[in-house]
Amino acid sequence: MAQAKVSKRFELQIEQRSEFGRRAAKTLRKEGFIPVNFYSRGEDALSYVMTESHFREAMHSGDKVFNIEIDGEQRRAMVKEIQYHPVTDQVIHVDFLGIRLRDIIEIPVPVIMIGDAPGVKEGGLLQQTIHEVLVRCKGADVPDAVEVDVSELMVGDAIHASDLPTETYEVLLADDATLASVVLPQKFEEPVVETEDDELEFEDEEGAEGEGEGNGEGSEEKSEGKEE
Repeated sequence: MAQAKVSKRFELQIEQRSEFGRRAAKTLRKEGFIPVNFYSRGEDALSYVMTESHFREAMHSGDKVFNIEIDGEQRRAMVKEIQYHPVTDQVIHVDFLGIRLRDIIEIPVPVIMIGDAPGVKEGGLLQQTIHEVLVRCKGADVPDAVEVDVSELMVGDAIHASDLPTETYEVLLADDATLASVVLPQKFEEPVVETEDDELEFEDEEGAEGEGEGNGEGSEEKSEGKEE
């Protein structure tokens, strides 16, 4: 029902950074660049720059792990931290963490539903309750997304975390957690609201009853007077 989807990874374009300090960083940002650092285990941090437009393109790609070239060597990296301007929300600095193929990492991965659930044609409603899962795996096995096939879901059926493949990674989620299901839509009953007309009608009825009671008492008094 579910499978890992791995596609060609986004290629990060970075350049060597030659000037440092607050003034230099401010100048870079005015020119549309973002200072970035690349970290890796057992290595010193390396400083680079990249254009802000390219970084936003990388974020919109949907990838969690990116290809990046460091000193002529093809590497993989994930975003470690993004710093934003406190007022404008502009990205002012990014840290990337280098990932080796043998490293065990934990990384969030999006969940994507594919296929058409036949239960929808029967009047059911397809619901996706989890859109992202945390997985633990080797750097070489990070999936870009987990595809959940809903093409066999009937009304009342569901796909749980235990249905996800675990050959190359571990899903850090309870086995009974529901990712997608087909349920019957709940019937909505409109509440009964009393209108002003209803209240006036009720008051008129009370008034009519009161008048009737008063007339009865007066008639009795008159009849008693005649008898005397």
